[in-house]
Amino acid sequence: MSGERVIGGYALRRVLGRGGMGEVHLATTPTGGLAAVKVIHPELARDPAFLRRFEREVAAARRVARFCTAPVLDAGIDGDVAYLVTEYVKGPDLAQAVREQGPLSGSDLEALAVGIATALGAIHGAGVVHRDLKPSNVLLSPLGPRVIDFGIAQLVDADSLASQAILGTPAFMAPEQVRGEPLGPAADVYAWGGVIAFAGTGRLPFGGGAPAEVLYRIVNEGPRLDGLDAGLRDVVERAMAKEPRLRPTAQQLLASLMGGTHLTPATATQVVERTWTGPRGLAGPVDGASVRSASVRGPLDVSGTARITPGASAPVQGPLAVSGTARIAPDASVSGQIAPSASGDVRDAAVPSAHGRNALSDKGFPRGGVTRRRWPWVAGAVAVLAVVVVGVVVAPWVWEGRPYTAGFGDSWATGASDGGDARVAGSDYVLTAKPGWRLWKSAPAREPDGGVVVSAKARREQGSGEYGVWCHGSASSGDRYEFGVSGSGQVTIVKRRTGQKGTPLYGPAAVKGATGSNRIVAECADAEAGGKVGLRMWVNERLVAEVSDASDPLGSGEAGVYAAPDAKEALRVRFESFAIDRTKD
Repeated sequence: MSGERVIGGYALRRVLGRGGMGEVHLATTPTGGLAAVKVIHPELARDPAFLRRFEREVAAARRVARFCTAPVLDAGIDGDVAYLVTEYVKGPDLAQAVREQGPLSGSDLEALAVGIATALGAIHGAGVVHRDLKPSNVLLSPLGPRVIDFGIAQLVDADSLASQAILGTPAFMAPEQVRGEPLGPAADVYAWGGVIAFAGTGRLPFGGGAPAEVLYRIVNEGPRLDGLDAGLRDVVERAMAKEPRLRPTAQQLLASLMGGTHLTPATATQVVERTWTGPRGLAGPVDGASVRSASVRGPLDVSGTARITPGASAPVQGPLAVSGTARIAPDASVSGQIAPSASGDVRDAAVPSAHGRNALSDKGFPRGGVTRRRWPWVAGAVAVLAVVVVGVVVAPWVWEGRPYTAGFGDSWATGASDGGDARVAGSDYVLTAKPGWRLWKSAPAREPDGGVVVSAKARREQGSGEYGVWCHGSASSGDRYEFGVSGSGQVTIVKRRTGQKGTPLYGPAAVKGATGSNRIVAECADAEAGGKVGLRMWVNERLVAEVSDASDPLGSGEAGVYAAPDAKEALRVRFESFAIDRTKD
């Protein structure tokens, strides 16, 4: 896109929000993914003292585990611009959700409480204090709550109450924060109680009014908690004790919420994801999404590319507003309106449904103007649309300049073998490799001719070993390039041929932050004139390896995923997404 602003290699697409520190933009990463980029106000970025704090606090924030958080992926200085990159979480913040849909209740409120407590445990475990936990810093993703902006409040001078009040939110400050005292993890626990009280009742725990009045109540009065379930209210009351020493830790909070059971952060995260139903819909644009089956009530805003796949049925009860490109396959069934915005267009839009119509004027703009953007609550298809959010689709695409993305449907191999077991679990693909084996599976779609980018998001659930993606391979010959991540955060690139020991091309080398859920991206270039293939690897949007193979290099073929244990215990890996795309020109 002409005129597109690029900072630190991230192409800024649109503003997600503004605050005291700067602007947050939705951005495209160097590997084609999405991220949230906070661009710091220039006057702050020019302050040497601020930059020193920025580097120190970002380094601490990057140590925070990914459990129920939007992790920090990158940060830096580009010219006179300071920026911070975090994982992009698609969904509203808690304040917006409560404002538009009312208080949370039942399993969603409980999952919210567990999720935020789990995030605080991860944040505090890295030696970081959030200092500004509030509803607008809790995003509601399809998989559960995600806490953002941890540690950012420390970037201002923490010595004065005025500076804290400017960046903080008085309604959720702890009494010691109001008094200007040093803050520890207990201040975040207090804020947790206020956030849960707000989420469950729709009211601020100390009411509204002038900030000075609210701060007075925080120090001298108790929070208003009527309306909360008795069990949850008891935990919130203990969390909001006036004295920090009387409050539970984040881990104790989690145990109380789970009836005394002490869960690991990974297990708690899984509990949240399995019980969370969340807001009834999707917030904001759907970027680069593919739709196979969805019933949409109200406008569905699309930024990037939306595809309705061959044989799909997507009844739309309201306009589909597109900023970018919408491709509707000729045999797809669509009822409703498909209306591009002034910057978008609709291609292959020969909608066969008797109820479908392409709402285009002669000049290519929607009749009646651009659709007003609002939160579309999607009823009856939350599970399907949760898959749409991350841009996955069950039906494979043929190569016509389009990427192949997979929801791991029936076309992926499943069942037991000598090497282990492969199965589809919801929208995920789970490989369980037996000790002494490498279990590798091919995608249903072959690579396109030329260079290819293969990506997957995966996490290790059991055992130790390595897992990742492979490309330029052949299921019949066993040839392939493997790009792996181990449970200890080591990355490797290995060339394999049948009957031969693997040839290490890179690593093993340690990569920070690669011990949890990881997005692995591999680029296998086309062979150059000199007979050399370039190979590059990214982990969680960071380039970690760049090598070449000039010794009888492999060409285009198949790609897929793999898992290989390194001990006597089986290795189980859950792949949440997979994609094959051409290398960008």
